Amino acid sequence: MKKMVSLTYLFGVVFILTSALYFFASNWQMFSRLEKVALAGILIVLFYGASFLLDRVLKGAHFLSNWLLVSGVISFGLSVALLGQLYNSHADSYLLFLVWSIPALLFSVYTRYGGFYALTHILIHLTIYFYLFPSTPFGHWTFAHTWIAFGVGIANMLLFLIIRKGYIHSKPLLYLSLVSANLLLIVTAFDNPYSALFTLFYVGILGFGVYWYFHKETSIFIILSMFGTGFIIIKMFELMARYVSSLFFFGLLLAAILLLVGSVFIVNYLRKHSASRHWTKTIFVASVTTIASVFIVASVFGLLSLFMVDVSMITLFVLATVFLVIPSTVTNWPSPVKYSLMMTGIVIGMIASVFDEFSFVMFFVFAFVFYFEKRTSARFIFYLLFQLNTAIFLGQTMELGAHALLVVMVCLNMIAYLGLKNKQILQYGAFLSGFIALFSLTTIDLSFILHIIYCTLFFFIATLCVYFFRKQGLHLYWVSSLVFWFMLIVQLYYDLAWKLVHKSVLFAMLGIVFLLVAGHLDRKSGPGRKSHSILAEKKLGILFIICLQVGWIGYQVYSNETLLQNGETVILELEPVDPRSLLQGDYVELNYSISQLKDISIDDTRSVTIVLRKNTEGIHEYSGIYRFHGKWNTPYKKKSGDVLLNGKVTSSWDNNAQISYGIEHFFIPEGTGLNVQEKMKTAVVNVSNKGDGILVRLGR
Repeated sequence: MKKMVSLTYLFGVVFILTSALYFFASNWQMFSRLEKVALAGILIVLFYGASFLLDRVLKGAHFLSNWLLVSGVISFGLSVALLGQLYNSHADSYLLFLVWSIPALLFSVYTRYGGFYALTHILIHLTIYFYLFPSTPFGHWTFAHTWIAFGVGIANMLLFLIIRKGYIHSKPLLYLSLVSANLLLIVTAFDNPYSALFTLFYVGILGFGVYWYFHKETSIFIILSMFGTGFIIIKMFELMARYVSSLFFFGLLLAAILLLVGSVFIVNYLRKHSASRHWTKTIFVASVTTIASVFIVASVFGLLSLFMVDVSMITLFVLATVFLVIPSTVTNWPSPVKYSLMMTGIVIGMIASVFDEFSFVMFFVFAFVFYFEKRTSARFIFYLLFQLNTAIFLGQTMELGAHALLVVMVCLNMIAYLGLKNKQILQYGAFLSGFIALFSLTTIDLSFILHIIYCTLFFFIATLCVYFFRKQGLHLYWVSSLVFWFMLIVQLYYDLAWKLVHKSVLFAMLGIVFLLVAGHLDRKSGPGRKSHSILAEKKLGILFIICLQVGWIGYQVYSNETLLQNGETVILELEPVDPRSLLQGDYVELNYSISQLKDISIDDTRSVTIVLRKNTEGIHEYSGIYRFHGKWNTPYKKKSGDVLLNGKVTSSWDNNAQISYGIEHFFIPEGTGLNVQEKMKTAVVNVSNKGDGILVRLGR
């Protein structure tokens, strides 16, 4: 019962936080700037105050006060984002996440609570990411970025080892550091002059990790195996694009054969050592099967395309079925060989059937495989392929649109889930496939009514599944349901079918309902197991960190308001575009006529100060005189009406430079970006005596 109560409390807190995020991101216009700041302050006080209050009231359930304290740090981040929105700065800027990460880090060090560890890790990595790519989500990757990724990857690897040694106790941080280290080290192995060395380094580290954790911890071994499998396949495609030739494909085929031969010896070795766990053997065979199958399929189609062999798809289907699927299914070959050939035959058969539109024949192939194959893990993979083939068949024969096809897939998987109660692994495949299809219905372009119906249906089903599987103790189903639940929350932020402010009100109401229900269940369940309070004996230190947050917000408000009141007003020409911030809602990204300076030689990222002068139309223009890295390039004496504006060089080419002035983002109410792009041609900016600018409004 206590697990259900804590889960209900968690949902309530998440809904309140989500409501605040959506409310701020909708950029409501009915409040003044200071009223918005006051609301942001109230949000922080609400979470921190509730944490201190409930720590005294709920003596036996400190988990809620702990969550509220973490939520207080999250609400501080939302307030920082709101300040950026109010003063048109920090749209997905590294400064936002850097400021946010400081109190999270202080709380982590001071309280040693897992929630703060995980939050700090995420914020620091977001800081690094947006520092490297300040303007676009997928900016230009340089060799310097590779070294930074390598350094951060090594730092994550060291953090993982520190946690494993027991110096830090946090399971979420353990897995976050492991996943981050692998992702970042994989990135270094591609598209740079030293990719071969980075590849060897990662392969060495990965190989040692797989060997070390093979017998020790299944979850870590599974994660490393998944990354290793993905890395080898991606690397294969990179090499194939670079060295495409018949020799390469023959070599790829030989590599698959050698891999299968070596895996047979390893499997035989494992069978003789009972210490190795069942799941480690299964994951090893699955990894080998995936890699070998991809290698063989790529080599077959690569050689056919190079030699221009005129083989009909029906012939290819028959060859794959007769010589690969049937023999591997009915014989007792070693597991890696058996499943690699079986998977290769099925994939080639499916590709051939798609090209010549006879995918219905694949149902007989799957029926044959399911009849003979009894291993549950293999059946799970083949069930997912069966679902893919079903979708292809329905699309080909009935010409169903995306909407009708997804509805049919949801219904078919629901029937399969109810009918496969005695076959757990296939039942989980039906559960997963059905949920994916149902989630897809919330993302496709439908009428407003249908969209609301599917979002509501998905929410209720996901919530019920989370509670039901939690109560039943089915961990895999419970975690999967929770992941889908959070996926909907994230998806709704970027969904444009209905306004953020309406979603905000709905989530606020849901949050209140869940908290009231949790409180009722908590009183009804009576005293339960004790939980540790992170506020115990640490209130003064925590209050000090909270005061730092409040002080920073106060300073930012004061400095920006002072600039707005006392700064000199200039009008600049602009050209806007319309993206959405990660936290702050819609904004227009502004490109000014002064954003590109011509005929200047600047070869790196440094500060500049330009001089603005008003033309006859009242527009301030770049006068042709600039200060670079604190020194004037030519003698300059300020004239009446001149305004100095500070900027930073973001890129330079052929005696031209792209300059950022910190006034490139203007936050707008949701859905008004196109109107701004069409009508707004100028920007009104206030500039302080020190040359710092703040964007006030847009004009026509």
